[in-house]
Amino acid sequence: MERIFSNTIGGSNVTKYDEEDDYTKKVHLLMDDSVDYEEQYLGQARDTNMKYYKGIYPTLSGNDIDNREYDSYDENPEDFVPNKSSVVSTDVKDTIRTILPSLIRIFFSGQRVVDFIPRYQKQVGLATQQMKYVENVFMEDNPGFLIFHGMLKDALTTNYGVIQWWTDNDHEVQEKTFQNITVEQYQLVLYEAGDDIEVVDLQPSQDDPEIIDSVTFRYEASKPQVRVEGVPPEEFRIDRYAKNTKNSRLVGRERSVNRSFLISRGYPEEVVDEHIQNTAVSTQYTDERWLRNKGLDSDQSVDDVVVFGEWYIRCDGDGDGIDELRYITTLGPNRQLYEDYPVPRSKFALFGGDPVSHTAIGDSITDLVKDIQRIKTNVIRGLLDNLAESNNPRTVVNELLTNIEDALNDEVGAVIRTRGNVNEAVGFTRVPFIGKDSIDVISYLDNIRASRTGITEASKGLDPAAMQSTALAGVNAILEGAQEQIELIARILAETGFKDLMKGLLEEVCENPNQQRTIQVNGEWIDFDLSLFDASMGIKVNPTMGKGSDLVRMQALQMIGASQKEVIAQFGLKIPVVTPNQYLNTIQDMMEMVNIRDFDRYFTPMTPEAMQAMMEQPDEPAPEMILAQSEMEKRKVEMVTLDSKNKREDQKQLLDARKTIMDDDFRRDKLDIDTAVQLTKIGTEQANAEELAAQNKEDESHGAGE
Repeated sequence: MERIFSNTIGGSNVTKYDEEDDYTKKVHLLMDDSVDYEEQYLGQARDTNMKYYKGIYPTLSGNDIDNREYDSYDENPEDFVPNKSSVVSTDVKDTIRTILPSLIRIFFSGQRVVDFIPRYQKQVGLATQQMKYVENVFMEDNPGFLIFHGMLKDALTTNYGVIQWWTDNDHEVQEKTFQNITVEQYQLVLYEAGDDIEVVDLQPSQDDPEIIDSVTFRYEASKPQVRVEGVPPEEFRIDRYAKNTKNSRLVGRERSVNRSFLISRGYPEEVVDEHIQNTAVSTQYTDERWLRNKGLDSDQSVDDVVVFGEWYIRCDGDGDGIDELRYITTLGPNRQLYEDYPVPRSKFALFGGDPVSHTAIGDSITDLVKDIQRIKTNVIRGLLDNLAESNNPRTVVNELLTNIEDALNDEVGAVIRTRGNVNEAVGFTRVPFIGKDSIDVISYLDNIRASRTGITEASKGLDPAAMQSTALAGVNAILEGAQEQIELIARILAETGFKDLMKGLLEEVCENPNQQRTIQVNGEWIDFDLSLFDASMGIKVNPTMGKGSDLVRMQALQMIGASQKEVIAQFGLKIPVVTPNQYLNTIQDMMEMVNIRDFDRYFTPMTPEAMQAMMEQPDEPAPEMILAQSEMEKRKVEMVTLDSKNKREDQKQLLDARKTIMDDDFRRDKLDIDTAVQLTKIGTEQANAEELAAQNKEDESHGAGE
């Protein structure tokens, strides 16, 4: 096989196949079969459903009509019957428009619809971070809300909705300067970059020839951006035997694009110019597409349009006997193969509101309601015709007695000339009005529609009839019962296309990463290192999504907030059960429930630095602890006071005992002293007496001697 365009976006495996090649025949056979499936079955079903949605069907005559020829569906010349009501009941549109707000609330109310499943415990935080980033890619990097809203209308109206994603490798010119590098390092940079780098400024060293003082390189930096886009149903292709997009033999998209689009993707100009067509022959517009945009006209010629196809086909391209999934692009209405190489997965997410077992394309809400619209339209038309006949009875005239020209004059108060008895000349038919019976039939049809779709007055808000003498619990039960069918539709959408979309975006991000990125999530700036993301994680749907009314959720959040406050008040902030950020999250969810998005206006977000400082502060004791400590201090004072009192009493008793002993000692010493004094006195007196006696004796002896 001859290989061409080896350096185009398809890589080195791009091959141009001979038309007689068996592989090419099989590929074209699968493509042609998918186009036949689209044109003969899917397209016709979408056209019918869209005409019911637009209020064109049922027609008054009961015949299908081509509405492109007329500007007004209500005044179609082929479907006009004089004096007959042509009103159409818009049950399909009313039902879908009633379901849409509930589905949008479920998917975009802040409640997580799907979660990535970590493969081990340490990946729990990474799984949460990956989901935040993927949601940001869908909602912020792309108009995710509008894409999803358009997909929902397609899925509910025309059986299925499709979303496609891919990566745009945008390039940005950057310059980088290096200083004091060696010549060897300089040459290494040039060798590794090749022709993708340019030297802008070079300043060699004056002192050392092996050193470069400064060098500035200019290069193109790749900044891949993941793009998401809703696929118009008429551009989508799928194998008629497919059960889902993952295992389908063929999934693709074929559309008309302009010349510039293909050249910007790397296709050579001469190849693109070979396949330029005008829109009249390159694309067959369906009524369904034309009803969405009346400006489309297949007769308008545009000279720079090319039919471009992107296909994911399972076939044996390498000759090993085993089919592999291959990405193939085609150009022109003959679908000339251009790119062809193996890929791990397709990049389409298929959504359906009412799936049918064992097939990829199911039913829609239109299929559930269009027979109700047809019957109800006929009832309303009959009611209006009956009302018109009752209000405008037919005139009965005896032409032998009445002037016919006067009878045919429909002016108010006009005179009718007659001969003979007036009652025999002119009369009026009496048509009974059966409006009450017709209204009962319409109510019965509305009940049937409600049982099929879950759309009741309660599902739109609060039914006044249900509010009368009904407790709050009863009102909530009515609301939840009305939401069950819508919740089922939401769960089906989540389990089918939404899981594939989120998983596909994660794989796309991991295969084409911006290595470092900082984005704002819920008012908080987060650094993402995409090189750490794990694309092998599974994904699961939140089983409680959409459960409960806003009132029930608000009550639950209030209970959670009260519990959080109680835990913080009792145990403080250092207990890891409830953190300030978790309490602020509860408040933020409550504010979002009442549509207040400016959280920063009322509360200051808790930064990690503020959290760390708060955790390092000493804990303030609880009032109970303060009271206990106060009682303890009081008891201590009382004990000390009592102890001091006891000590004083002991000291007094000791002093008294010592005083008694001292008094006894004093009295004893005094007695001893007094005794000594008395003895001394006695001794002195005795000595004096003896001295006196001796003196007297001496005197007497002297006297005798004389």
